[in-house]
Amino acid sequence: MRACPARSGAPCIWRDLGAFVDRSGLVGAVRVEQCAHCGHARSLPPLADVAFLYEGRESQDFQPGAHGLAHAIKRLAFRREAGRLLRQIGPAPSPLRDSGTLLDFGCGSGQFTRALGDRLGADRVTGSDFFADPPGELADRPYCPMERLADQAGQFDSVIAMHVLEHDDDVAALLARISAMARPGGTVVIEVPNVACVWARIFGKYWDAWYLPYHRTHFSRASLVAAVTAGGLEVRAVHGAVVPTMGRTFANLFGRRNTLFWLLLGVALHPLQLLGEKLTGQPSALRVIARRG
Repeated sequence: MRACPARSGAPCIWRDLGAFVDRSGLVGAVRVEQCAHCGHARSLPPLADVAFLYEGRESQDFQPGAHGLAHAIKRLAFRREAGRLLRQIGPAPSPLRDSGTLLDFGCGSGQFTRALGDRLGADRVTGSDFFADPPGELADRPYCPMERLADQAGQFDSVIAMHVLEHDDDVAALLARISAMARPGGTVVIEVPNVACVWARIFGKYWDAWYLPYHRTHFSRASLVAAVTAGGLEVRAVHGAVVPTMGRTFANLFGRRNTLFWLLLGVALHPLQLLGEKLTGQPSALRVIARRG
């Protein structure tokens, strides 16, 4: 049984949130249950191995067809966020900013990895994911398949896992794999959707970040900090992050595929998203900056 951080280590008290849409078409009936006290949630049924969900890079985490206007919008957003992340990891001068190396664990489309490489130096940022070959964005950049990452354990000054931890049922094992890549004293950054986000309450199961069955574990601030701490990492800071979910949320609401129209709608609604998250103090994502001991 999972220990609840809001109940001094007593077990979580689970409540059923009902049936959700299987966005993969591969699992069938999917549900979510959530702790009534700490807010942590988990997807059902459990999946011992999630690799089958990502064959062919067909999920929205890879977005292989991104091009044209959609690609340009995302490139601008990733460049801005790359600068913000680097400032949070450490102001210049710092080991990372001066000459350090960074691993993007679970790099997905590789667009954010590339944006970081543009700022730090292309040869200092390595992407990694399930696949033997890199995504198109990293065809000319360093890339290491996850199956070969063990050879580079403990060699990176910083390791980031942006919207990765929620993709597995065994959070502790995945976090151990991520943090093992950082050198002792190095920085580990974990970012996940915030299950307490105001938009989760307003849109319910249509909120994009539920994203079943791909998202297996759903974190509150308390449960994320507890997981990172239990993983032997020292939490240095917890930041809110705004992830543009409005476009895909409305696509879900109307039962439509995510297209350029919904991306542009999300862009138009972004000021509203920012305002709602600022007024409620519940951002769409949580970012932990931690130190490996």
